[in-house]
Amino acid sequence: MHANDRKARFSLAYINAVAACAGFDVVEPKVDIDSVDGMLIAHRGRRPRLEFQAKATARDVVGDEVVTFPLSLKNYDDLRMDVIVPRLLILVVLPQREEDWLTHGEDALILRHCGYWHSLAGASERENSARVTVHIPRAQRFTPEMLRTMMSWIDAKGCL
Repeated sequence: MHANDRKARFSLAYINAVAACAGFDVVEPKVDIDSVDGMLIAHRGRRPRLEFQAKATARDVVGDEVVTFPLSLKNYDDLRMDVIVPRLLILVVLPQREEDWLTHGEDALILRHCGYWHSLAGASERENSARVTVHIPRAQRFTPEMLRTMMSWIDAKGCL
């Protein structure tokens, strides 16, 4: 399997682990046509849903206050459009060496490093560019607690 494919699978495993801890299902479409790698689904309240585009990188993208990531213009446009089901970019930052991505034993399973989320809803249109650099505040870590909070917002307001 190519290194980029392994990163993609690892990012989905990370998202699935966070969703499981938070009590939500993850559904992956057979084809990613609309920059949607999956949907997070709740089975309480008004059954809120959240679509996501998963990305992973092993590059040094974490700064003091923000994580920067070059996103394709297609993904940027798909994630910023006005849609009924809210969409997120979820970026999983991995160690450079693949052997450091995961540590496991009988008493622990450790996935390294961290995932971050960002909503591009309502972001401005960009022209004449193949990529758009996205700046994600480091405080926007993709954790079970944050996922529960986002789903509560969607349940109450229908948006993030």
